[in-house]
Amino acid sequence: MKMNKWTMALAAAGVVSLSSVAQAQEAAAGANALAASTTLSGYVSTSYTMAKDGVTPEGTFRAGDDIDSYALDVVSLKLASAQGAGEWATGYTVELWAGPAASDIGTADGTAGTVELMQANINLRLPVGNGIDLTVGQFGTVVGAETYNYNENAFHGHSFGFALEPTHHTGILAGYQIADGLAIQVGAVNDSTTNATNNNSTSSTGMLASISYTLPDSLGPLGGTELYAAMVEGVGADGSETDYNYVSAEIPLPVDGLSYKFAWDIVETDSAADSNVQGHYFAYTVNDKLTLNIRHERGNINHDIGGTRWDNADGLESTTVGLDYKLWENVTSRVEFTTSDADNVATDEETLAFNIIYSF
Repeated sequence: MKMNKWTMALAAAGVVSLSSVAQAQEAAAGANALAASTTLSGYVSTSYTMAKDGVTPEGTFRAGDDIDSYALDVVSLKLASAQGAGEWATGYTVELWAGPAASDIGTADGTAGTVELMQANINLRLPVGNGIDLTVGQFGTVVGAETYNYNENAFHGHSFGFALEPTHHTGILAGYQIADGLAIQVGAVNDSTTNATNNNSTSSTGMLASISYTLPDSLGPLGGTELYAAMVEGVGADGSETDYNYVSAEIPLPVDGLSYKFAWDIVETDSAADSNVQGHYFAYTVNDKLTLNIRHERGNINHDIGGTRWDNADGLESTTVGLDYKLWENVTSRVEFTTSDADNVATDEETLAFNIIYSF
């Protein structure tokens, strides 16, 4: 214990006790350690979107918002403390969304708010085997190739596969690393769908599960392929319960700078025919500044995705081509063109979007 001369003098005079000084120093040290382990990160996303012939796009996340106008998409703020490597390691994550997009993420009771809780969870490790990592609270779903966060996706606009999927869950998720390259997750969450994440209208529970495996380098050209499968089972009201199934594969290609990912969403519900959307994602790094991204989707949608023209779309085809050019440090600057159509949809959609994101 270190004390300056004034503290020593006060202790000698009996004004303060050495034990109280020690406790104060320990409390301050603990607070400093907590502050040092906490990080603040986030981003600001802005955009401008144009639509062909005044046809307002529908179906996908925020597709029809802010057409032919400048938009502040969202301000994302994440406060987190990373989980350490100890046997009983802990951590936490709290992420807030503020701005127009916040009211569309489905985590609140209403839709009028402009500040929403994207996620809030506690990370806990149990010293069992290689360590069981628990996530307790509100967290993102285990299915899907894309996330809500604009800065984590290759495109500003979201896919139809994303539109089919659940959003968030409230409950507990356990993850376990079985071996190098092989991991599993199992969870139990409130029996809710995309719209009332924190409302459990029934006493039943939805189940989550996922498995990921990276093929070893010994398999030659297939080495490094990342395989993933996940499901969300038995969520929603009785009589219309829904099962969400998802598989993906990220496959190395023998071309420098070129990557490919296949994603497949399958949705089974008691009240409608099955829906499925297959997505193909290509990315080609032209140089250290320019990246070309392509997303192509095909499939059939046989249930409600917001009461839009795509609610029962057969022969769906949607293609997005985007260019991401790095002009400034910590800034994503990109432009993308999307065209979408289906056999039984009378009006096709075409949009051109510009997006700038600053990440910190």
